[in-house]
Amino acid sequence: MHPVLVKLGPFTLRSYGVMIALGILVGMLWVKREFKRRRLPDDLLYDLTVAAIALGVLGARLMYVALNWQIYRTNLMSIPMIWADGGLSFHGAILGGILAGWWLCRRYKVSFWQVADAVAPALAIGHFFGRIGCFLNGCCHGIPTTMPWGISFHNPALGIETLPSHPTQLYEAAGLLVLFFLLAKYSRQTPYDGAAFIWWVIFYSVLRFVVEFWRAGATANVVKGLTEAQWLSLVLFSVAFAYHRWRRSK
Repeated sequence: MHPVLVKLGPFTLRSYGVMIALGILVGMLWVKREFKRRRLPDDLLYDLTVAAIALGVLGARLMYVALNWQIYRTNLMSIPMIWADGGLSFHGAILGGILAGWWLCRRYKVSFWQVADAVAPALAIGHFFGRIGCFLNGCCHGIPTTMPWGISFHNPALGIETLPSHPTQLYEAAGLLVLFFLLAKYSRQTPYDGAAFIWWVIFYSVLRFVVEFWRAGATANVVKGLTEAQWLSLVLFSVAFAYHRWRRSK
């Protein structure tokens, strides 16, 4: 693994942060192009980027803490210390980003669903880079495996030292890359406003549900045979698919 790309004295450049920044940059370039094609205001794009990052990080941390409350309830001071354990939940980040988008769309008096369609492919490609960052960092790894592609993850800073394990970060990254290309094509002509975003929710829920079977880690708390992330994926899939059927029927 390569959790640290460059270290010069007190300065440390971490691979996870670099890949997150790259994902945000690539996603912004895509959304800027889509905003221009859809004639959406540039100011909304810049405000949305700042607000989505801020509320996304907040939502990601709060949901991670909620899912791991047994760890944090005796150490409340560590809740805001993202730099210490890096604990973030992607589902929480999306919830925070959606709230930011909904509020700004009301402020700018534009359709939330048009903006959501413009953003949907960017979410997939940005998340792709994020999962590559997870792989380089050694976090979010899978359970031990005897398969020839098993990888031993090593990151002393996070206390990670594994036997050959499923590279679940790469499994998810591959699915996200495919999802990006599908959404990039589909979003150009959708049957209704918001369809591309809804299909992003549907397909990512399926992808995450499947990958969770091989994923290890503190967030994989099993409830009735499924992890919390799998239960959340089922809820999101059901709501999104029901909404899609309702919109198509109209």
